[in-house]
Amino acid sequence: MSRRLPVVLGDRRRGLGVGATEAWERAGGRVSVSRSPRSRARRIRALATSLLALLAVSFPPHARGADDEVPTPRARAVLVAEAPVIDGVLDDAIWSESPVYDAFTQVEPVQGAAPSQRTEMRILTDGETLYIGLRAWDDEPDRIVVNRMGRDELFFYDDHFLITLDPFLNRRSGYFFLVNPAGGRRDGTFERDVSEPNWDGIWYADARIDAEGWTAELAIPFRTLALRPGADEWGLNVSRRVRRSNEESRWADPFVQRFMINMTRAGVLEGMSVASQGVGLDVVPSMSVQGVHDELAVPDNRDKLRLEPSFDAFYRILPGLTGSVTVNTNFGQTEIDDAQVNLTRFELFFPEKRSFFLQDSGIFNFGGLESENGIPFFSRRIGLDANVEPVRLLGGGKITGRVGRFNVGLLSIQQDRNQGVDDTNLAVARVAADVFDGSTMGVLLTHGDPRSDDENLLVGGDFNLRTNRIIENRYVTGSLWLQETFSEEPGRAYGSRSTAFGGELAYPNDIVNWRLTYKEFQPGFDPALGFVNRTDIRFYDALARYRIRRTAGFARTIDFELNPDLTTNRDDEVQLVNARIVPLRLTTTWEDILEVFVYHTWERVPSAFFVAPHVGVPAGTYSTSGAYVQLDSSQARAVRVILRIGYGSLYDGEVLRGRAVVEWRPSAHLQLSAEIDERRLWNLESCFGSTAASGTCDAIASPAVVRPVDFLLHLARVRAQVNFSPDVSWSTVVQWENVTDSLTAQSRIRWIIEPGRELFFVVGQDFDASPDAFRVGETAVTAKLSWTFRF
Repeated sequence: MSRRLPVVLGDRRRGLGVGATEAWERAGGRVSVSRSPRSRARRIRALATSLLALLAVSFPPHARGADDEVPTPRARAVLVAEAPVIDGVLDDAIWSESPVYDAFTQVEPVQGAAPSQRTEMRILTDGETLYIGLRAWDDEPDRIVVNRMGRDELFFYDDHFLITLDPFLNRRSGYFFLVNPAGGRRDGTFERDVSEPNWDGIWYADARIDAEGWTAELAIPFRTLALRPGADEWGLNVSRRVRRSNEESRWADPFVQRFMINMTRAGVLEGMSVASQGVGLDVVPSMSVQGVHDELAVPDNRDKLRLEPSFDAFYRILPGLTGSVTVNTNFGQTEIDDAQVNLTRFELFFPEKRSFFLQDSGIFNFGGLESENGIPFFSRRIGLDANVEPVRLLGGGKITGRVGRFNVGLLSIQQDRNQGVDDTNLAVARVAADVFDGSTMGVLLTHGDPRSDDENLLVGGDFNLRTNRIIENRYVTGSLWLQETFSEEPGRAYGSRSTAFGGELAYPNDIVNWRLTYKEFQPGFDPALGFVNRTDIRFYDALARYRIRRTAGFARTIDFELNPDLTTNRDDEVQLVNARIVPLRLTTTWEDILEVFVYHTWERVPSAFFVAPHVGVPAGTYSTSGAYVQLDSSQARAVRVILRIGYGSLYDGEVLRGRAVVEWRPSAHLQLSAEIDERRLWNLESCFGSTAASGTCDAIASPAVVRPVDFLLHLARVRAQVNFSPDVSWSTVVQWENVTDSLTAQSRIRWIIEPGRELFFVVGQDFDASPDAFRVGETAVTAKLSWTFRF
């Protein structure tokens, strides 16, 4: 089966964008900008006054001080000679060696109140592993919510415990571990209030429900963590969620404004000076066997059998710094991407799913940029060609971690030759230093072009602000960043130079939340290892949200939101204006959400493009308006339903969209879901011309015939997941879309023999689902075994 990771409806080079008022069109679509020094000074003063006003209205009187009186709790890991058995039952006598920590405080729904259910915690260590025992007393154990069991599922929607550890006690980074009453596990890392859930560490946990509630045991080997040898104190926090009442209680920092991964007011764990990491070497050999049969290929090339050994090794160079090498890296077990509908001119963003690149990926984050235009390093550029087919990786190395106050990330990959491109080295370097209280400043460099033999270099610098010193107990964040690309031109390896820069100021708090963003991309800006879907633009964005939070009754929160943005070219000619309004977003105690969304768009389309095969949008200006209503019932329910209905205009036509999703979880062992997403478009002014390939925008005949057209876009998806235990799962996904008439299926069995030792069995199938000729395409069967040896 070809590793067709994304299935994109429409031209895959297009991305997101749409926005607001015919006045722009009547004004010629130009922003009038005065450039006199006096006018510029007035604008700066006006901007400063506006920002001060925003800060002033953002801080209600009750924002100050209440949680400063809460003392920092302390706990001690008791050193023991005998380790408890991790079976989810706190019946080992060794647990009695630990004091009981039960001073938990409610965070939601009533901040500062006593929890409705008692929680107890015990902590032990034998010098090699940290053991945490948890007792969740519950006077209604039959109402404990437990709908999930598989590794890394969203246990937030079940009853669960969340543990956060800060081994360096730097109050800004660390690890999180979740466990639910079925023994399901989820983990990750975090840095500056940003979580990285794709980190998978080797640790153990189990849980049991009994007549008095439920219990959980965790064992976290010190070899899994980066830490300071000899340091006696770590940061620690523990929270418990009672899902049926959506009640959260914490051991430390019971303040709703701060997430659990915010460690500034976390508790302290003592007794950690005994932590030993051993040699710090993990060796992971793997073997993959794949058989492929392609019914649509020529007879001599229909069947292939591949036997691919691979090798990974991880060595802790310093206590907080890990080096890794990979040889003949294999991604045969990776899940396929979800299909997406694309009705815009720009490339869509698909998230990374390959474990090698996900591990410690947060180190390479830059300037607060995430799944958006302008990311300087996007790992999916490596190992995938222009058609999103896999390219062999011969090997590489990576160094990630922390040295003093510096976060360090170095990556070097040797990519095999493909599609006329020679084998090439691709490299990324990232260093960021802690500055002030919670802020960072860093640089990033990328080198190489995975899709050509041309030279390409990017150099960038960023500053990321995070502080609660401006106003007590309220955070202000911001970022400034600059990127410079150097690309090859005839006769000069780095002759073409272009710049991008931007910044953001935000107040990301619970009751009042706002954000101001500016980004500029010069023509020719080309980060070959990054993600950019639009250049020669200036982008302005603002968001304001106000929340009413209730402590009782049906509704937990009520939100009102406004999100306008403006895109111009660098001559200040308006290209796109969006106005998005959420007059109501209501969230219930159970996390059911009702949302009403209204939008208006004004867009200048400089050249024709296709939204579907042979359905082209002519160049011109378009004004679009619409609205939708969405009901999303909680993922905590055994049956979850998402219903979305929307109507509006689109490119001088009309569009009616309906989306329905039904998920059924009769128990933690089984999940079934079905989704249908349909967009009905009619009277869309379409240009019909010759195209180089169906669904692309390479050529439109001129003059083109323009006439209104009607068409339907269908996307359907079915999923099933069977959890035989927390360590053995079987997941299947089947999806179909009618733009390319593609039907794909993948069935995947994952057996965690023990943490760090896994077996995958994957079957993938492609079909050509054309109405006139349904044909079986490529079939791929893959088995992969990986085995970790720790020293």
